[in-house]
Amino acid sequence: MAEDIVRETFATDPGGPDERIGTTGSVVVALDGSTGDEPVLDWATDEAARLGAPLRVVSVVDPGVQLTPYEALVSGSPSLADGLEQGARQVLDRATARVRDRVPGLHVATAVPWGPPAAAIVRLSVGALRVVVGAPGRGRLERMLLGSVALPVVAHAGCPVAVVPADTDVVRPRRIVVAVDGSKASGQAVETALSSAQASGASVTCVLGWHLEVHRGVVVTEPGSDSWVEVEQRYAALVHEVVDPVAARYPGVDVTVDIRHGSPSKAVVEAGAELDADLVVVGRRGHGGFAGLLLGSVSRQVVQHAGRVVVVVPEAAD
Repeated sequence: MAEDIVRETFATDPGGPDERIGTTGSVVVALDGSTGDEPVLDWATDEAARLGAPLRVVSVVDPGVQLTPYEALVSGSPSLADGLEQGARQVLDRATARVRDRVPGLHVATAVPWGPPAAAIVRLSVGALRVVVGAPGRGRLERMLLGSVALPVVAHAGCPVAVVPADTDVVRPRRIVVAVDGSKASGQAVETALSSAQASGASVTCVLGWHLEVHRGVVVTEPGSDSWVEVEQRYAALVHEVVDPVAARYPGVDVTVDIRHGSPSKAVVEAGAELDADLVVVGRRGHGGFAGLLLGSVSRQVVQHAGRVVVVVPEAAD
């Protein structure tokens, strides 16, 4: 049924050319009509302005959730389908007005896809610069279920995904924390973090957490010991291998390296809290395809526990 009603083309921008427009090169933000939409929309609006990108605002109608079983059977009724879409359009009309008040002149367009929200948003992420989704506020985010919209989108999207807690105080990023582990995915996370920092004037702290190390046949346990110092120096060199080539492309960005003892996710979450970071960036590590629902453990834990906006960056295809 949903495939018969899907409208994935975007409404023509009132101030733009008379043509249908898509999501390539844009910031896509998904709204659900709740009060938590406001910080999500404001963050996405500011990000689009920082990136010099158009904004695409979507509100997904999921007939499997929004209709009773009987209504689902008769949902071919034009009046019923139109009523559901009208409600979504009202959400988008309010959102468009808010965007234009916040950043006059920003190119904005809207769409009402039908179907499971996560799948619809992932579909729209192809070719986009960012996808922005909401999540429960601090203190509740860590209880967010894997089956909610945010985590499946983070796991499958074809572009970086920003997860914005509902109680976020939206400000221009001043401090950004990025997780680094020496992998290709973390290098792409560093690229995203430094690009965002250049656009906003923020500083960047590159964090690596190490937990259990055996050095010269002995488990390293004593802080400040020669073995401890050597391990931290080795990890610092690893971080610099990833970060320095990227930082050379962003000479105006203040970049520091922070090596911490502890699990990678804990190190990043703690650094974000101690520095009062406005943004945390982490690479997505996990399996492809539907197994991607098993999101990499570090990225999942950072999304759930950071208590601030997190951008998860997928590993680019070779």
